[in-house]
Amino acid sequence: MPSSGMLGLTMNKSTKHTAGHVQTVSHYDQNAEKFVAQYESLTFEHVHSTLLDVLPPPGATILDVGAGSGRDAAWFAAKGYDVVAAEPSEAMRTLARQRHPSPRIHWVADSLPDLAQVRRLGLTFDLILLSAVWMHVPPASRQRALRKLATLLSPNGRIAISLRLGPPDTDRAMYEVTLPELTAMAHQFGLRLVRTDDSPDKLGRPGISWATAVLGLPDDGLGALPLLRHLILTDGKSSTYKIALLRILARVADTAAGAARHEPDSVVLPMGLVALFWLRMYKPLIEGGLPQMPPNRAGNTPGFVTSNFTALRSIRPVDLRAGMEFHDDTARHLHGSLWEIARLIREMPVRYLRWPASDDNIFHIKHQRRTSTPSSLRIDDPFLWSFGEFHVPLQIWDALSHYNVWVEPVLIGEWVRLMESYSGQLGPTIGQTAYSLLAWADPERDTRLARTAVERLRSQGKPVYCVWSGQRLRDDYDIDHCFPFAAWPCGDAWNLMPASKRINNEKSNRLVTQAALERASERIGEWWEDAFLSAGAGERRRFFLEAEQTLPMLQNAGSSLDLIDAMKVQRIRLAKDQGLRGWEPSIGRAL
Repeated sequence: MPSSGMLGLTMNKSTKHTAGHVQTVSHYDQNAEKFVAQYESLTFEHVHSTLLDVLPPPGATILDVGAGSGRDAAWFAAKGYDVVAAEPSEAMRTLARQRHPSPRIHWVADSLPDLAQVRRLGLTFDLILLSAVWMHVPPASRQRALRKLATLLSPNGRIAISLRLGPPDTDRAMYEVTLPELTAMAHQFGLRLVRTDDSPDKLGRPGISWATAVLGLPDDGLGALPLLRHLILTDGKSSTYKIALLRILARVADTAAGAARHEPDSVVLPMGLVALFWLRMYKPLIEGGLPQMPPNRAGNTPGFVTSNFTALRSIRPVDLRAGMEFHDDTARHLHGSLWEIARLIREMPVRYLRWPASDDNIFHIKHQRRTSTPSSLRIDDPFLWSFGEFHVPLQIWDALSHYNVWVEPVLIGEWVRLMESYSGQLGPTIGQTAYSLLAWADPERDTRLARTAVERLRSQGKPVYCVWSGQRLRDDYDIDHCFPFAAWPCGDAWNLMPASKRINNEKSNRLVTQAALERASERIGEWWEDAFLSAGAGERRRFFLEAEQTLPMLQNAGSSLDLIDAMKVQRIRLAKDQGLRGWEPSIGRAL
């Protein structure tokens, strides 16, 4: 059968490409010391002299794909850049870390074409460097690889790719590369060729030369912002459901990105999380009596407002979050309401949110068979995934992740406009109430959990130290949000740090630098262990569950070191997306 032949061909290609990748990585693993010595014999300026005038200003974010010995990553870090260094060879990564230790370099075991671990970081990059890498990417995988790189690029960002021209090294899987092929492929993904430069081989190998192509995006490069604008402002709406779903996805991308699973062309969310955010978002509006559909619509009570929904009136929206437990009737009503919401989302907004000039749905749901009603439940990953999967196109997820600060106010404004139009003569009077009820119910700026832990430790005769200075704390202390609450409202236990009043006032709403976070990491880990992780299995599970939902790149965390690494990535993201000022403890006052 023809289909069987095509499937067999695809499998053979995939196997061949996998074998080539394994051969290449294995060769680097076995010869790591030789390659490190070879790469380190040349300086960054000598190899990349033609790139010096296209570099972004210090403080920008760099992705070094195939980072090798860490030479280039270390140069960027020393110049004040935040660097993600992707290198699939474990031996190369180990030697690179030893040779170039830097808190500004975040190493990941990853490679093209998928860069799955890099994507999980939730970052975009001002410069992506592929130095002597492209020839290792099989031709059949290059389109996918370039598409991934384009989606990781910031507006006005650059991709620098060096092309090895000449005979291949037969010990490593290498494939022919040409500038015309790369340029034609780049145009498919909205990338333009900014410039090219030719150079001889810096190691003097006969017959080998290099061409460096610099690619850039003429706009945001995602293609999603015009689509979102269309869906929000011009797409037809018979209720607030479409706007609600888009805002929920924006909220998840901003505050619960750690719950997402990344696939090649989409991001998959637990359907239970989408339904939970729907419940959190609509609860104040329904209880406040604000209309969510036109008054002349038959049965204008939203379909998800059932006896299960109304039975949850005593539950605060902010309590509907990871780690919370519910029992008896409350558990049964919550479980039932989430299933009813999941069904409505599938049958209404997902069904009618379509690509422009197409009948194809933008979002897709893979639903599960309804589970039995529990007598108690904990909001955790297994519970949220039990409702099914919600698939978001990658470009829309990226736009919501990085441009939420602009997208969400537009969504809220349109939601208010719809409710005003549904309210008839009362419309002009409900605006202020509507905006108030649409405010996302962030966890309160409540530090009592951490203060209770401090007092418990002190009553046991254990000293508590300022995580930033190492100073032993007395009666006069503060609890600091490591990442400023004003910029990123997160009251999770992992984000609460004991600090002296002077240090906390000095830090204020500034963002701790990568270096300061690195220096404090041991004290932070000790604080977590004493304050939360040693308080019992239940508290430990809740501590990590909160962190896993909030922080990208953190899955099945088993140690404080995993969490510290995830915090470093989130720090880069906050610095980049929100432009927060950096903070270091005063010199001479901090350890």
